[in-house]
Amino acid sequence: NYDERMLPLIVRGCKHNLERAKVKVDTYYSVRGSMPEIFQSRDPLGQEILEASKHMIITPLPNLTPEGYRVTVHTFTNAPVADFEPASLYKLIFMKADIRMVEESLIAGDVFVFDVGHLSLTHIAKLATPLIKSALHCAQEAYPQRLKEIHMINAPTYVDKVVNVYKMFMKEKIRNRFHIHTSYKTLYPFIPQTILPSNFGGGGKSVETLEGEWKKKLESYADWFTKQETIVTNEKRRLSKSTSTQNTDNIFGCEGAFRKLAID
Repeated sequence: NYDERMLPLIVRGCKHNLERAKVKVDTYYSVRGSMPEIFQSRDPLGQEILEASKHMIITPLPNLTPEGYRVTVHTFTNAPVADFEPASLYKLIFMKADIRMVEESLIAGDVFVFDVGHLSLTHIAKLATPLIKSALHCAQEAYPQRLKEIHMINAPTYVDKVVNVYKMFMKEKIRNRFHIHTSYKTLYPFIPQTILPSNFGGGGKSVETLEGEWKKKLESYADWFTKQETIVTNEKRRLSKSTSTQNTDNIFGCEGAFRKLAID
C-alpha cells in the first residue's frame, strides 16, 4: 500500500484543496510508473546512487526560515565530469524528496540553493537532454512543493545557459523566482545567515556533515524504497484520461518539443 504519511504534506502543498490533492496523488503514482529510469532500482547502497552522490551534495537544512520555508542546498562537486549521469542525479534528488514527503508536513514552502562553483560546460551539455523536461514535469506536477525561491551561488559567467534550459520547462511564476549570485554573501538578505551551512559563512553545520547525516537516513529507507517500486497506477484500468495522464502524455509524447541548446 501507499505510505499514508505523505498525505498531510500533499494536502498542505495543495493549499488544502482536496480535489487538487487527489490529482497530485494520481499524478505522483502515474509518473512513477512512467519513469522507471528515475523511480526503479533505488538502492541507497547501489553503485548508481553512490556515484551520483559524488557529483552533487543535496542537503535540506535542519532549520526553517522565519517564513517557515525549508532550504535545500545542492552543491556541485569537482568529481570527474566524465562520470556524471543526469538520470542518476535525478533519481537521487527524488529519493530525498520522497523521504521529505514522508517525514515533513509543517512547512510553508521550499527554497532551493544551487552552489554552481564547480558547474562546467560539460555538465550543462549532459544536462541538456529531453530528460530535463520529464524531471521538471515530475517535480512541478507530481510533488507538492511550493517553490518560493531558487538561488544559484558562486555562479560562473555561463550559468545563464543552464538556467535557460531549465526555464524552458518551468511554469512562468517559477521562472521569475531565480536569483543569480556571484558569491554566497548575497544570500543573506534572502536567507538568515544563522541557518546557512558554515561553508557559506552561516551558523549551521557544514554541507559535508549534513550530507553524512542524510546518507545514513537514505540507507535507513532502503527497504521502503524497494516496497514503493511496485506502487504505481494501473493505467489499463483507468476509465478515462485524467489531468494527470494528459499531463504525462504531453510530457512524454510529441506535443512537447525540446529545443537543442547550443554550447559555445
